[in-house]
Amino acid sequence: MMRRTAAVTAWLAIAAMNAAWVWAITGGGFLDAMFASLSVEELRLLTPGMVALTYGAMTGMFVVTIAYATVGLLLALRPGGGRMGAILLVGSAVFSGVPFGYAFAGTMALQNPLDPVANVLVLIGPALAPLGFASILPVVALVFPDGRLPSSRWRWPARAAMGALAAATILIAFTPADITNILPWNPIGLDALPVWVWALAGPVGGFGTVLISVLGVAAVVSRYRRGAGVEREQLRWFVAAVLLAVVPITVSPLGGGPVAFLLAVFGLLLVPVSVWIAVTRYRLYEIDRLISRGLSWAVVSGLLVAVYAGAILLLQGVLGDAIGGQTLAVAGSTLLAAALFQPLRRRVQTAVDHRFNRARYDAERTTTDFADRLRDEVDMATVSGDIVGVVDAALHPSTIGVWIRRPGPTSP
Repeated sequence: MMRRTAAVTAWLAIAAMNAAWVWAITGGGFLDAMFASLSVEELRLLTPGMVALTYGAMTGMFVVTIAYATVGLLLALRPGGGRMGAILLVGSAVFSGVPFGYAFAGTMALQNPLDPVANVLVLIGPALAPLGFASILPVVALVFPDGRLPSSRWRWPARAAMGALAAATILIAFTPADITNILPWNPIGLDALPVWVWALAGPVGGFGTVLISVLGVAAVVSRYRRGAGVEREQLRWFVAAVLLAVVPITVSPLGGGPVAFLLAVFGLLLVPVSVWIAVTRYRLYEIDRLISRGLSWAVVSGLLVAVYAGAILLLQGVLGDAIGGQTLAVAGSTLLAAALFQPLRRRVQTAVDHRFNRARYDAERTTTDFADRLRDEVDMATVSGDIVGVVDAALHPSTIGVWIRRPGPTSP
């Protein structure tokens, strides 16, 4: 009962923090004040796309934190899901603290720059930034899917990483205002310590982030290599969601743009969903099918686009300036791509299933081999045993039995 009360209270607190910073952005005028503080040169660089992306980032952060908190609450209320539920709730709370400190507390500080409470709350944003990232991805990877470390040998490296992140948080919180340049003053800043101490916040936080990320990746690899069956399926769901989030985040600074950002948000949304599927085991074995279908359609689409573009260039070169040459080239390329679609899709699907969707591929081979053996088999006991073996290999049922109707007297 206490666990459920704590989980519901945590979810309400996270919702309240998110509602507070969303109000600060939409009705509190925080972003307007930030844009007004920019110089003329900086305003010239501020395009409408950048403004839209800023609002989009805030929206994505709100949706992700609520998704983490909601899945964490549902798991915390479910028997056997308490550990992962608590980790998702804590991660969502820490991650929510970043925009809460910057936006909501920043709005309070803009309205009253000498308010000590507002100035302290603003520090929550930069102080929790390293921990916020670690809490929603690397930490979840480190303890996925049962909420525990892979073994006791992982304790000290994990403690070192979390200790470095906590140390960076403390250093940022107590750094004097004249060093951070975030606020006019820091009520809890310690001026007595030398400057080089506060300069350690960045390197220490970076070290902790890299270490916890490496540990998260290593934990997933270690569990996958040692695991089998259910645990591997759980890890596949999680890895697919994390890759969909991490790859666009990595590409965005290189010019990925809004599309990469939307994919990253979608991937982050799938992380708590993958945790839910792994813990509840709801449609757990569908991941192979999803990966197979996704890769198949991507390969088929790429090949058809290449065929279409190549056919257009080739036909235009052959037809030249003939009457309707360009129109004929487009029409011919379209017909060629349409004719190749079904044969290409079947071949690609078979090849991808052979590599990624082994369950379906092996099941089809098993049933085909059984049908071939059945043509030459006359012993009923052998057929019954073969049926049980084939169904078990193809479908993995929890129980299985064969009912054979005995011949009886025929009715007149």
